Amino acid sequence: MLTMAQVENQVKMFSFEEQLHLLAYIANIMNISAPLATAQKKNRRQPGGLTGKFYMAEDFDETPDCFKEYM
Repeated sequence: MLTMAQVENQVKMFSFEEQLHLLAYIANIMNISAPLATAQKKNRRQPGGLTGKFYMAEDFDETPDCFKEYM
């Protein structure tokens, strides 16, 4: 028998569509209607969440001296 934590870990590995199918299947077994309208709303990511967290060096595109002999 699986624990609830094991089931949750396996369900998290499913795609969003597979999770919806699983929800509909469970609802069908329990003879209730699945809240698919609310489940289909997926939070969209907001761009710029890492702004200012890292930088790129000025010489990023330059080949390091130790690799020039291989080019």
